[in-house]
Amino acid sequence: MKPLEGVRVLDVTRVVSGPVCTWMLASLGAEVIRIDPPGGDVTWRIPPWVGPAGGQSEALGPDDIGISYLRKGRGKRSVVLDLNRPEGAEVFRRLAANADALVENFRPGVMAALGLDYAALAEVNPRLVYAAITGFGPDGPDADLASMDLIIQGRSGLMAKSGFPEGPPVKAGATVGDQFPAALCALSVVAALRQRDIDGRGQYIDVAMLDGLVAMLWDEPLDHYRRQGLPDRMGNGDPRGILDTFATSDGWVTLVITSDAQYERLTEEMDRPDLLALAPTMAQRATHRAELCHEVADWMAARTTEQALERLYAIRVPAGPVTAAADAADDPQIRHRKALVPLLHPHSEEPTGWMGPAFPVKFSRADTDQAPAETLGASTHAVLRDVAGLTATEIAQLQDEGVLG
Repeated sequence: MKPLEGVRVLDVTRVVSGPVCTWMLASLGAEVIRIDPPGGDVTWRIPPWVGPAGGQSEALGPDDIGISYLRKGRGKRSVVLDLNRPEGAEVFRRLAANADALVENFRPGVMAALGLDYAALAEVNPRLVYAAITGFGPDGPDADLASMDLIIQGRSGLMAKSGFPEGPPVKAGATVGDQFPAALCALSVVAALRQRDIDGRGQYIDVAMLDGLVAMLWDEPLDHYRRQGLPDRMGNGDPRGILDTFATSDGWVTLVITSDAQYERLTEEMDRPDLLALAPTMAQRATHRAELCHEVADWMAARTTEQALERLYAIRVPAGPVTAAADAADDPQIRHRKALVPLLHPHSEEPTGWMGPAFPVKFSRADTDQAPAETLGASTHAVLRDVAGLTATEIAQLQDEGVLG
């Protein structure tokens, strides 16, 4: 069995943070029921699209799935339901009555306006764990502001800390403003379900993207750095000493010195006893950081990436290549770990030719593989029958009225 087998989650999310959270829960074995509006959310309409024959469709067809959803929809059941219609909202309440958890990432107040917020749903299911991901939280002076990954990276202080001193602020290359809160939300849902196992009660979980990035950023001693007068941005470097990215004759190498013993081995490899005498301790290396990094840069520049890493690995100094993101799929360690897996279309046995991330945690006795993402609305009738308890006549009437798309 999987860790969350038997847990039913309603997924009322969109774009990145919410869908990633529920993808994680699906990877852990939860039955995730994805609720989409007629036509799907924006991710259904962003090309490229993949059909049963693979490749990129010229126009969005009924069996086509956008790449974003092909990745984030794995392991989920797809239901189309218009929550803006009273009939759709009532069906959703019936689904919530038989769910263990719900995840949504609308702006504050949207679910309340539909009569589907935690207070309303807790009345029909007191055991429901209700998780809401927002940009800034459900209250406070800026709760109603629009939020996206870039906005949150800027507001949190992360962008001001990223980049080189002479350049502009730079965002992280990955959507960390979405992805880290998604992981926090998934963790919190699991924790709340564990608490419910003990006391039988559900609860409301408030995950703000801004809070998540602030927590990540302030793991660093930012206040200490500021009192020392250090700049917010130091490129790939760090004020504590030799931690930077260095150009080789054919690429780049990252290098991190975390101990006096590592530094001693590096200076021996460089045949530079004078550098060891200059800064044998971390405090001294921080003081002479610019000079030391200049010498290391000269040593790196005289070698290829392969040559430099061969020597650094041999002396057990933390180092690695800077790899193009698209080349990561060919990295031998990433391939060994099966961190990227072929994406499948639900109506084809052949790989689509596209790759997606595997769930990045491995269990000794649990499988985290997922079924392919479903086409839009593929499970609508089955879920409404089996979970909401609707009759075939009721489902047909909702279909005729356009509530099911």
